[in-house]
Amino acid sequence: MRSPASSSVIADQAAMHAALDSTGMDWRTPRARTWRSLSDIAADWAIICLTVWIAYRIGVWASIAALFVIGNRQRALGNLLHEAGHQNLSKSRDVNDRIAYVFLAPPLFNELTLYRFQHAWHHGSLGDPVHDPDYLSSVTRAGDHWFRVYLRVLTTPSTWAGSIFGHLISTRLALRQKFVIVLWWAACEALLDITIGTHFALLFFALWIVARATVFHAITTFREMTDHYGLQPGGIFSYTRDVPDHGISSVFMHPHHNGYHLTHHLFPHIPYPDLPEFHSRLRQISEFNRRAIICETYMWGSCASVTKWEATHA
Repeated sequence: MRSPASSSVIADQAAMHAALDSTGMDWRTPRARTWRSLSDIAADWAIICLTVWIAYRIGVWASIAALFVIGNRQRALGNLLHEAGHQNLSKSRDVNDRIAYVFLAPPLFNELTLYRFQHAWHHGSLGDPVHDPDYLSSVTRAGDHWFRVYLRVLTTPSTWAGSIFGHLISTRLALRQKFVIVLWWAACEALLDITIGTHFALLFFALWIVARATVFHAITTFREMTDHYGLQPGGIFSYTRDVPDHGISSVFMHPHHNGYHLTHHLFPHIPYPDLPEFHSRLRQISEFNRRAIICETYMWGSCASVTKWEATHA
């Protein structure tokens, strides 16, 4: 069944394609580059493994610090899974999906087909309380500061459980598909046990789960709210923010250029490495500049991404 929001989404995309065509410039869609995707995935996993190794060698205090690194790289891998959902990791659909099935979906307790299905509904039914699976209902109350609103969403039990267990708690996933995720982790833990040792294997899994329950959940919740929360449903432009890269905070909150969310919703098949340049080109178009919500910071200033979370905007 088609969502009522679909027509406004299509209209915004069509308007921007027409605006691009009217410029007379060469706006060919960049192609996904497999080597770039694999190198980014390898780097994320290398950082995670090195971080666990340091915690393994040093002890408990290093383990606490490790949670921040691991949680951030879990978010980075999650953003690359998002790209896989759009087939933006490789121009070959088969290669794209194999990469996701081996390196991204199972370790994040997700199943690619279900992820792709749900995310397609998010794009097509953007801001629809009934059909958009990522829709966040307003929890803002009178007198609320944005941080209190964030904490309220952060401590929602269902949201927290989803961050920890992913699709493992989804009723939409068959038992056989859940078993594949468990099997992936069993193979991973067995490999770590054989190559490094039981202590390291157990520490790896423990840090992975605790990071998902803490840092990953905190980043993911902030990211989800930054994308759409507090805005007016009724189309891509009215309901989506762009937060261009601006230093280390973007690396922590939106790794792999995930902050260009408005640009992504308008042009879902632009590969993630090309989003910053494509965004800068869009800013040469008056139609985009007139309608786009662009936040240059996360928490400070009149154009911060948290501005419309507060009670005065409820």
